[in-house]
Amino acid sequence: MQYRKYQTFAAAVALAFAPYRALAACSSWSSLYQEKLDGVCVCNETQCGSVSNAYLNLTKGQVGVYMTSQDGARLEYTVEKIDGRPVSSPTFSIDISTQYQSIIGFGGAFTDSAAINVYKLSPKLQKILLDQYFSEKGLQYNLGRVSIGSNDFSTSIYSYNDVEGDLAMENFSIDVDKPPNSHKIELIQRVLNMTSRDIKLFASSWAPPAWMTEENSTINCHLKGEPGDENWKALALYYSKFFDAYKEEGIDFWAMTVQNEPEKPLLAFAKWQTLRITPEEERDFIKFDLGPIMAKNHPDLKIITNDDQKPSILSRLEPLEDPDSLQYISGVAVHWYRNVDFVLWMGGHFDDLVEFHDSYPDLFILPTEACEGYMPNPLGTGKGPSLRDADKSWTRGENYGRDIIGDLNSYAAGWTDWNMVLDTNGGPNWSKNFVDSPILVDAKNGAEFYKQPMFYFMGHFSKFVPAGSRRIKLSLSEDKDNDLKSCAFVTPENQVVIQFLNLEGSDEVVSVEQPDSNTFTVTVPAHAMVTAILPPSKSTTVLKTTST
Repeated sequence: MQYRKYQTFAAAVALAFAPYRALAACSSWSSLYQEKLDGVCVCNETQCGSVSNAYLNLTKGQVGVYMTSQDGARLEYTVEKIDGRPVSSPTFSIDISTQYQSIIGFGGAFTDSAAINVYKLSPKLQKILLDQYFSEKGLQYNLGRVSIGSNDFSTSIYSYNDVEGDLAMENFSIDVDKPPNSHKIELIQRVLNMTSRDIKLFASSWAPPAWMTEENSTINCHLKGEPGDENWKALALYYSKFFDAYKEEGIDFWAMTVQNEPEKPLLAFAKWQTLRITPEEERDFIKFDLGPIMAKNHPDLKIITNDDQKPSILSRLEPLEDPDSLQYISGVAVHWYRNVDFVLWMGGHFDDLVEFHDSYPDLFILPTEACEGYMPNPLGTGKGPSLRDADKSWTRGENYGRDIIGDLNSYAAGWTDWNMVLDTNGGPNWSKNFVDSPILVDAKNGAEFYKQPMFYFMGHFSKFVPAGSRRIKLSLSEDKDNDLKSCAFVTPENQVVIQFLNLEGSDEVVSVEQPDSNTFTVTVPAHAMVTAILPPSKSTTVLKTTST
């Protein structure tokens, strides 16, 4: 679709982006492949690039702009001045007095594969990679997902107690997560000690020890008995022991999900560990077993239900319809894997999130898993990493941006990526369920890693929309024809952050009326993500705060 272009008063200042500059201190040349990887930042011990923090010093009359584009910009920063005189008919207007959900945060998962790949690098390059995600010169992630036991992104299936019949969990041990067996705990500890933002960790289990299941297997399994029975109480104890053990390692958790993807999908493209739980079982497990033990042993830990595909939040309402289970629940988790319709640029199941919020406004909605490269060819963007396919890699980044904006506009409180780091094959993964990740590592030589477009799309949100921000009303003028994906927030520092995503092949010029009625104009190039940031002012100090 061609966008209608708008003329503004001469007094308004157009934010014209400078011509594309080479990635600051970042090259696309790969020593592994002996070629340039178009659209990719190749990081080694001497160069990797960083994100400017100049937006924190904006003053009245300035707008800070960050841009990532298919033409090559990667979180490039410009700052422009505006003269303060309004445009007669702005494209968008900001209403800070109309506020919606509070933001919990953005991040990714500390999988076994992520830890394995980080530690394939030299110590210096390990630090550079972690800085890219967590430091002030990087994306400043503040959410981290941790698996209770193994999942498919482990090199083998394991649990924390393989002693059959030990319902008292006397043999529970997390040694498998410690050196020399694993660097997972060590990796989390390093991150907690390096970031200036508070990290919220949440845990999810794929499956219990095999001896607790009817099948004596963790693949598509079912727990013995029924909620309230000894095996279900033992499972709740197993989870409680996990949080105790990690706390002894200096790692505290903010929340847990009841079960990763409890529903059996209609189509499964690989086999991995999953405990299947019906909505009724989830309700009763929370009511009789999980809720009581967590309230006693970990009273500050939040319980999140569902943790499955977006539509399931409307089909798995049983835990929320019973006050005895609802009393323990703080929110619901969703995954994005039914977004196959992104190929058609439609769908996304955003209406399901809105409908859920309208029914349960006191519960937060948190997207807890998403990745690209999970579909078999030729569906979606195909299978596995897209490191050497620039067009596909860019499309995957746009899919991230589209889903994040759609979720946030539908009351989601953040967005969690899947593996933060994988190798160039999309693993390791014991079930050979290879997928893509924002950062891939040269696991063969350990000499470089690769930041793909997905990395930068994540950064537009994780860095500039911190925890405690609130979504605000961003209105499109009635007489305007504009299909940009967009959303807006006010941050705890009282900055206004506006996100624009242009999925089309032509540039779009939009004008935005600010809270003080002044207007600025911004160009969003074709196939580009733009973040515009306004400094604090008297009109941006109405932030409502809530604790989540």
